[in-house]
Order: sequence, then C-alpha cells, then structure tokens
Amino acid sequence: MFRKHIAFKLITGYVLIVLISMLAIGIFFIQMFRQYTFENTETTLLYRAHSIADMMPDYTENNGPMRGFGSFMRFLDTMTEAKVWITDNQGNPALFSGMGIGIGMGNPARAINSEPLPDAAQEVIEQVLAGKEAVHESFSSSYNETILTVGVPIPDENKQISGAVLLLAPEKGLTATVNKAKRILGISLLLALIPALGLGIYFSLLFTRPLKTMNRTALEMAQGNYGVRSGIARPDELGQLSNSLDLLATKLGSTINQLFQEKGKMSDIISSISEGLIAFDLDLKPLNVNAALSKIMNRPLPYPGDELSKDLTELNINQEILGVRQDKKVVQVVRDWQDKKLKLTLSPIIDNSGQITGSVALVQDISESERLEQFRQDFIANVSHEFRTPLTVFKGSLEAIMDGLVEQPSDLRRYYERMLAETHSLERLVTDLLELSRLQSHKISLNIESVHIPTLLKDTVNSLQTIADKKNIHIAYHQLAELPPVLGDYDRLRQLFVIFLDNAIKYSPEHTMVTVEASAGQTLDVVICDQGYGIAEETLPYIWERFYKEDKSRKSNGTGLGLAIAKHLIELHHGQVTLKSSLGKGTSVKVSLPYSQPGI
Repeated sequence: MFRKHIAFKLITGYVLIVLISMLAIGIFFIQMFRQYTFENTETTLLYRAHSIADMMPDYTENNGPMRGFGSFMRFLDTMTEAKVWITDNQGNPALFSGMGIGIGMGNPARAINSEPLPDAAQEVIEQVLAGKEAVHESFSSSYNETILTVGVPIPDENKQISGAVLLLAPEKGLTATVNKAKRILGISLLLALIPALGLGIYFSLLFTRPLKTMNRTALEMAQGNYGVRSGIARPDELGQLSNSLDLLATKLGSTINQLFQEKGKMSDIISSISEGLIAFDLDLKPLNVNAALSKIMNRPLPYPGDELSKDLTELNINQEILGVRQDKKVVQVVRDWQDKKLKLTLSPIIDNSGQITGSVALVQDISESERLEQFRQDFIANVSHEFRTPLTVFKGSLEAIMDGLVEQPSDLRRYYERMLAETHSLERLVTDLLELSRLQSHKISLNIESVHIPTLLKDTVNSLQTIADKKNIHIAYHQLAELPPVLGDYDRLRQLFVIFLDNAIKYSPEHTMVTVEASAGQTLDVVICDQGYGIAEETLPYIWERFYKEDKSRKSNGTGLGLAIAKHLIELHHGQVTLKSSLGKGTSVKVSLPYSQPGI
C-alpha cells in the first residue's frame, strides 16, 4: 500500500538517481582506466617492437645464423616484459624469446616447439606482412588474463619486409584491478544508499507534508467546512498551491453562503405562496412540496412520504405530467379530492440548455371560488325567482283588466290590492338586498350609544305582538336579573331581534309559545326559543346564506335575506350567534353581545 504513496515514489526515485549516477560514473571511470592502461601498454609495446625490428639487421647477416642469440633473446624477454616472436617473411616463426641458452638458429623448431604460437597471433602476422602495424586483444585461459598482441614489420636494407616482430604481453593485474574497482564501486553504492535514503526521506517530506496538509484541507472543504485554511507559507509552487487552495476555500465559502441565502429566499417565497407546489423529477418522483400543499391536503408538516404518494395516486396526474414534458406546454386540470375541488397547473422544468429536467404542479383549492360561483348563480336564480312572482301577478292582473275580464268595481279593487301587496313584497326584497349589500361592503356606520336591552326587547315584542296574535302564539319575555346596558346601535339591534322573533312566529304553528330570555354574564345573552317546525341538522350551516329557505315547499312571504342580514348585524356589533334546532322540536337562537365596542 505504501508503494502507492508519493513519498515512496520520491524516495525510490531519489535513491535510484543517486545509485544510477554513481554506477554510471564508476563504470565510466573503470572503463577509462582500462582504456588508458590498454593504450599505454599498446604504445609501449609498439615502441619496443619497433626498437627490436630496428635492431634485427645488426644480428643477422644475409639470413645467416644469429650470433649471440641467447643473450639477445634473454635481453628481449627481460626488457619488454613480453613474449617476443620473430617470423620470416612467410609468417613462419623463426625466433622466440623463450629459447634456452646456446640454442641457435640452426635448430629453430626445437625453440618454437617449446612455446607454440598463439592462434590470435596469426591475424596479427597477416596484417604485419602486409606492411601494417597490428594490435590484437584477446583473453587467454592459460594466463587467465587479457593478452595484448602487437606486431610490426622488419624491413631489410631494401625496405622490403623480411619478417615480423610480435610481442605478446599479458595485461598483468588489469583484470584484478578492474574487479577490485568493481567491488569498491559496489561497496560505495551500498554505503551511498544510506545517505541517499535519508536525503530522499527528507526531500520527500518537504513535498508530502504540505500535500497532506492541503489534502486534509480539501477533505474538510468537502465536508462543508469552508473556514479551514492550509496555512502553508512557502515561496515555491507548493506555497502558491496552498494560497490558491485557501483562496478557493474563501471564494467557495462565500459562493455557498450566497447560494444558501438565495435558496433560503426561494424557500421562503415558495413557503409564502398560498398555492400548493410539488416538484417532480424525470421519474415522476416528488422532489419538494411546500407548506401550502400540506394545508390544502390536510396533511401535517413535513408532508409524510407515504401519504404524499397515496394522494398523488388519487389525483391521477401522471399522464398529464408526461404530456406536459412531451409538448413543453402548460396544462391545467381539475380534480375532485375528498370534499375539495383542486385545480392543478402543470408546467415543465427547463434548464438553460433547453433540456427538461422535471415538472412542477401548482395546486389551488378552488372549492371556495366554486362555491362562490355557485352562490352567484344561485343568487341570480333566487333574485329572478323572487322577482318573477310579483311580476307574474302584475302581468296577469293588468292583462285581465286590459282585456275587460274584470268589470265589477269590487273585482277591480281586489286586483289592485293584490298588485299593491306584491309591490310591497317587491319593495321589501329590494330594501333587504340594498341593506345586505351595504352591510357586506361595510358602508353602514353605527350610531353607538348606551342601549338598555330590556327596553329594546319589550319594544320588539310589542311591535310583533299583533302578528303573533293572528296565530294565537304567546310571546313570553323573561329577564333573569338586572341587565347592564351595552354599547351599540339601538335601531340596528332592534332590527336584529325583529328578524329572529319574526322568524320564530312565522315558522311556528298556531297555539304555541315563543320565549325571549335575557341574562348577563361575560356577555349579555338573549335567547329566543320557539316550538316551530325546526331545521334539519345537515342544513344548519347554510341557513345564513342569502335566499336560503330550509323548506322551499312551505309558503312564506319572506325574502330569504333576514338571517344573512342578522348575521352581519351581529358581526358589526362584535357579537356571536348560536343556533340549535331539531325537526319537530323547534329552534333556539342565542345572541351574545359585548358590553363595550372596540375603540370606544
């Protein structure tokens, strides 16, 4: 494993460079020493060979026997430190420095046979007899040394080659010297290995320590710690690299911080929008949802993954998303989900290169807008219906009069009374509509004063007593204790209780009783109870809507706007209303009013 480290590579490389350099220098010097020794020996032998060749005519006369041959050859053997061979002009050995004393040219074979001519000398003889100096180097197994053979021609008095002088000299001690030098070189390499290894470790640490520091810095940055610094102060490239890494950490930290801020802003924007948001990847897996979606879907935050998958399956929008990605167009779909109606706007997510990376769905709860639209349509239909009845009466009565169908004064009066009654009904409808419109648009200003509720309630009961008497309905008023006054608009509060008491009388059968009870607590409470037909529990949430009538088959001269007006009057006085009812058991309405008004 250590071999993969840069320290190992640096140490190995440094040691190899030192060893290879020393080895190359050692081999070079050994070779130079050997070459120098060879050339020096060659020069010496050639000089001596030429000297012998020059002296040969003094010892020979007309190819006759040599005088003093033994002494001469011993002299040659001693002076040249080499074996000396002398051949005739045919290359045949004639004289040899190893001849014994007293042996002359008369029996050369004996001398020659005592030391045969080496094979390597034959090449030298051929070159010498051709008139050239010759040098040959070969290894002799008998001497266990390198043998240097030199040869020069022997010229006669006519400058013709009469023979050759050969000197065979072993390079004594050269091989041993070279081998010793090699051993010394090997020992030197081993000795140099220790300091080379130490220097290699030292120089490798100069590189690896800052590299390890920068590596730790980079790993810290990878973990998100952009405040880390390598802190390497060096004037070389490693110092520059460290400074660049520190600068990168600074810039990257600043950039990441800006990205987080932008992401936070984007997240805040997404969280703040009222519409639900779902982002999908290319595999239709949800990537992100906002808080509004959890609210719309009635799910807790964070949105549970299994619930999200289940809800998306119920919405069944996968095919629409695929179509959006294929056509690169915005598509709107409406889905019914539980008790809500949702509108989903599907859009592709396109990057800067024009590639689609996903899709996004904007989810809007349009249940309220749908309800309002339906309410608007119902309102128009109800107003049209309410206007149709008096208009029909007007039209029918006028047509009958104009056609002469009604001639008797009593009949005419009856028709006129009917049209007048419908006119009053139409007037009440228009008045209530205008009243409700002003209440809803907050265009009514209250005349706030101290109101004594018992007086107001008695006034209300007295004004409706005549209507109650027609149905033999008894109105009973109960005051549990002395009631403190409340701040409010007397006329508007009277209008409020008239609406509730009138409804109680209107929707109660004959010979029943309506009770009005007032009490004081944290608020002043007025409860109106009847023994009428009652209201179905499932319709209670809708009775405050305009034109709503619980039993449309029951004939009534009401406009269907009273309770809507009453609710707005209670809200104007910052009060509360509670209505309880059961079919066949009657209805109870509780109005709670504060004693004071905000800001007064």
